[in-house]
Amino acid sequence: MRQLLALLFAALLSPAVQLLPRSSATLAGEAGWLSALAALPVYLLLCWLVLRLLGRFPEGTGLAEAFQHTLGAPLGKGLTLLYLLWGLVALAANLRSCGQRLLTTSYRNTSLWGFVFLLLAVVFWTARGKLSAFARAGEIFFLILCMALGAVLLFGAFNLEADNVLPVWVEDVPDVLTSAVPVLGTLGHTVFGGFLAGELRRKEGDRRRALGWAAVFCLLLTAFQLVNLGNFGPGLVSRMDVPLYMLAKGIGVRGGFERIESVVVALWVLSDLVLAGVLAFACCRMARSVFGLRRAEQAALPVALLGGAGAVLLFSDGFALRRFTETILTAGNLLLGFAVPLVVCLVAAVRQKSG
Repeated sequence: MRQLLALLFAALLSPAVQLLPRSSATLAGEAGWLSALAALPVYLLLCWLVLRLLGRFPEGTGLAEAFQHTLGAPLGKGLTLLYLLWGLVALAANLRSCGQRLLTTSYRNTSLWGFVFLLLAVVFWTARGKLSAFARAGEIFFLILCMALGAVLLFGAFNLEADNVLPVWVEDVPDVLTSAVPVLGTLGHTVFGGFLAGELRRKEGDRRRALGWAAVFCLLLTAFQLVNLGNFGPGLVSRMDVPLYMLAKGIGVRGGFERIESVVVALWVLSDLVLAGVLAFACCRMARSVFGLRRAEQAALPVALLGGAGAVLLFSDGFALRRFTETILTAGNLLLGFAVPLVVCLVAAVRQKSG
């Protein structure tokens, strides 16, 4: 469980850094740094619902199998197919976003599609391997990313200006609650981890451990947004593409260590790859359940090809990708990441009582 949790939260750092705190600053201004705390109760509910649903069934059951046991095979497979299609769309957006960010931040004279197809090859190679090996690597990546983020936030905290994040009044509560919506849209990616849960060996205390990790991650997002908003102010942050990179750019000692943002950009590719790997593994498991494949690895090539095709065909440019990420992807993650698990869990509870 620990390795899967580290894998998921390493993956979540990628969309969180891209979307936050820009959306929070736009929606809630100086109080935007509280958005992750406002999202925490709903996120804990999601984690509890998924774990509760999986706990009704024996070890080796993932969300795909839980859907079929709860809703029946036809409806359960149909719902899993919907998640599969959404996972492919999210994978396409991730591949395109990662390739475009590498192009704009580091390798301006290189072809975007070269990056996309290189990432596509990595995704295919990853999905053909073992989830256990990928989870062990993800645990290491999570540690590296947290150390890098912690160092940036620590140095950035010295330049934090209280006037940029305070005061916060009761009148700001509606805006803070509104700003929690993009946070929840980002955290909605967690539901794909449920499709990998069938390969876990369950232990006592898994539910408590998962809820603890979720709470700590939301606190990390709160600190991340607090330092960014405290350094630049909500007006400037709302106009930045990736505030973390600008924060890292201001760190360094002239003649000593400089260009820290280049290191941060390079390290954040790890989070992009982990997210792509999680989505690819989840899609392969869903494809096995829906189409009756003997092994999930048989779906690796179709998943990689469909993800790559989506990255090329679905987004005409960076502006289209940004609009999709901030609107459609957020709405889809809210629906499939929170609303659907709640409904399925309620159906399971009703059937258990009536049965």
